[in-house]
Amino acid sequence: MKTTVFVILIVVTAAMAGPRIGGRVGYTTAEDPFTGLSADGAIFGGQITFPLMPVLGIEVSGTYTSTESDVSMESYLINYLEDNYPEFEYNGNADELRSYMENELGWTLPSEADMLDDYTATYHNLGLASILRADIPMGASPFSPYVGGGGGVHFVVSDADAMLAMVKQQTGEPAIDAYDHVFPSAEGVIGMNFKPAGAPVSVFGEIRLSKPFGDDAGDAIVTYFGGANLGF
Repeated sequence: MKTTVFVILIVVTAAMAGPRIGGRVGYTTAEDPFTGLSADGAIFGGQITFPLMPVLGIEVSGTYTSTESDVSMESYLINYLEDNYPEFEYNGNADELRSYMENELGWTLPSEADMLDDYTATYHNLGLASILRADIPMGASPFSPYVGGGGGVHFVVSDADAMLAMVKQQTGEPAIDAYDHVFPSAEGVIGMNFKPAGAPVSVFGEIRLSKPFGDDAGDAIVTYFGGANLGF
């Protein structure tokens, strides 16, 4: 009976505290799976945390990052061919690349100028995650480290519209479509929270590791966040 009352008191206390809502900004390290280029850059988002117990909660977050990079048709085609035609090996010889495209794939030879021109490639990643987060109390200190883990999903869109139009014009069919994929992911976090006693606001610093799964999902994504939450 005493145990039941104790559990009820914990649940009621957590419910009275209510959800905490806030925002975050940071820096993320990723690779554009469409072009093979770095997609490192700024990231921002928001989160809402539902307390389950005084030191345990479910955090639901959304994040978004977008970058632009210059890519030449030559470097793009090398990445495309290596991903889609395992027998292709590039030895640094542009003539061999063009010969492979013409003789093996039946594509019309792009001009040397078109091959070397730079085009703008864009990368977008919308991430959603649900993480079970455990705070580690440090007595009366306003600082509390935390750890957590859970699952999520990444909606990744990457394209280089002007270059793709040129590729289609020069090579004919098959046309190369823009990259648009959804990847489930495993999420892990470690961070430090700072909340003054009695204050309805807290700030945090966090490192998040996200590992997308699936063909062409790429390596794990490491993100460094700072942010704030409102609520007790």
